[in-house]
Order: sequence, then structure tokens, then C-alpha cells
Amino acid sequence: MKRIVFSVVLSLAALSLRAEFEEECEAYEFDRFYAGLAETVVLPQGGGRMSDHTGAALRMGCYLAEMWAVEAEAAWVADRAGLGVKAVWHWWGYERLDPFFTFGARGWINEGQVGPAGGIGTFYHLTDSLSLRFDADATLGLDTSVEMVYSLSAGIQWSF
Repeated sequence: MKRIVFSVVLSLAALSLRAEFEEECEAYEFDRFYAGLAETVVLPQGGGRMSDHTGAALRMGCYLAEMWAVEAEAAWVADRAGLGVKAVWHWWGYERLDPFFTFGARGWINEGQVGPAGGIGTFYHLTDSLSLRFDADATLGLDTSVEMVYSLSAGIQWSF
């Protein structure tokens, strides 16, 4: 009985969120998808074979609402690659300077370093579709010799 009540409540909540999202999409016009390319500096802490490197990162995402987006990231530095999935929360609206927080998970291939990630950044919107993006992220290593991996990146982003 508890499972049935829980599933009904969960279904009603999902329908309510969907209706709210559809109303928000109709009330506010925003570019839903984006892609970006950035120069990245990786700074690992706590030992291990991973060392400081520079490389590139590719991000692709989709806005779910005016202030929320979900994005996937692929980064490659020297002989390592990183994959991540993050939520982006714009806490100040959409002005020319647009700060945000990120949280999600990231993993570095060749190190086995996987864990939760969080960060802060900002957009500087040059036009409605083109922006400069600056990020500072930290990934906590779980069960690995590299305890933390910090990354700094700067690049461009195009919304479509």
C-alpha cells in the first residue's frame, strides 16, 4: 500500500513539474541547446601519477528551464581524458554577466579517478548566441590516490 501511495504522489509531482516547465517555456524564450570549446588547466592534488596539464574541453548542454541546464563535458589533457555530467544553476538571471554554479560527477580515464564535482563560473554574453565562459571546478576522488582534481577553463559557447 505504501508503494502505491508513493508512486501516485511521485506521478502527480512529475506531472506538476512538467506543466510548470511547459508554462515557463511558453512565458520565456531562451535558446535551449548550447555547445562550447574551452582551454583547460588541470591541477591534481594528493599524489598519484596524474600531473598538471593543459588541454581542451568540449561541452554540450540543454536548458531545462530559465535558470537550469544539464550538460555533458569531454576533456582531454596530455595522455588523459575526462568525462563529466553536470547541472548548471544560474543564480542571478540572464544579464550580460551571468554567474552560475555547477554540480555533478566527473571521471578521469587512465587514473580511475571518479567522483562528485562542483564548481563556479560565469558567462559574459557578447551577443544573444555567443558568450565567453569561465569555469573553476573541483572533483573529489573516491578510492584513488589522487584526492582532488581542480580545473580552470576559459572558452567560448554558442547557443542555438
